[in-house]
Amino acid sequence: MSPCPGRPMVGVLLAAGAGRRLGRGPKALLSLENPLSLENQQGGRPLVATSATALLRGGCDEVVVVVGASGQRVREALDRALAGTPEQGRCRVVVNPHWETGMGSSFRAGIAAADRILSAPESPESPESPAALTAPAALTAPGAPDGVVMLALVDQPDIGAAVVAHLLRAAAGPGTAAGQTAGRRVTAAGFPDGQGRLVRGHPLVFPLHLAREAAAVAAGDAAGRVWLRAHPEAVEVLDVSHLATGRDLDTPADLHRWTRLETAEGSRGVRT
Repeated sequence: MSPCPGRPMVGVLLAAGAGRRLGRGPKALLSLENPLSLENQQGGRPLVATSATALLRGGCDEVVVVVGASGQRVREALDRALAGTPEQGRCRVVVNPHWETGMGSSFRAGIAAADRILSAPESPESPESPAALTAPAALTAPGAPDGVVMLALVDQPDIGAAVVAHLLRAAAGPGTAAGQTAGRRVTAAGFPDGQGRLVRGHPLVFPLHLAREAAAVAAGDAAGRVWLRAHPEAVEVLDVSHLATGRDLDTPADLHRWTRLETAEGSRGVRT
């Protein structure tokens, strides 16, 4: 059953980076079956497919995957990994030609695509056409129906379907802090820092109208961060540390730490 009955939900997966700090090519192609290799080298399941699957199994109706660096390779790897699965045909790939300017441009492209899906599901335009997926006017289209957008990053390997479903259920429920109500707040995954303080992380669940606002001010390497910092009263941070660590893979040290952790736990996969 959907975590948000009656409310359409679209995941936006940011997967456009080149992974320069990690030094192994785009992180979207990293294989968790063999973290020291890439999908096209060893035939493992790429992180882009694992992340998209988690969003879909957790309750998203569709997923927009924003690619940039090696975009065609990422698209092909995703298609191969999802072929013959229940998730096949439920991802739309959007190419961000400006991916090198930072995550902000990918965020804007992804929200524009999600907005088009949620606002005009019966549009006669092809779902793969650039007009259907990237039109900036979609960000301000009046009278669009309510919907939910979940923003996720491709480099958080233990964000599984359980985290996605937990956040979507919380976003659908009554508000807590500041008297917010469902549809008027952003719900963010939270993870404790070294001092035990709950820190906002990803994924994030935006009502569509707030996603539009956040996309309008996204710039540089800040995706939703500019809007989130300006509206702390509209953000609820939910502790999901019982389901995931939220660690990302930015550097070789991060990757080796993840490899050691998975080996110690006797598994090679993503939490579900």
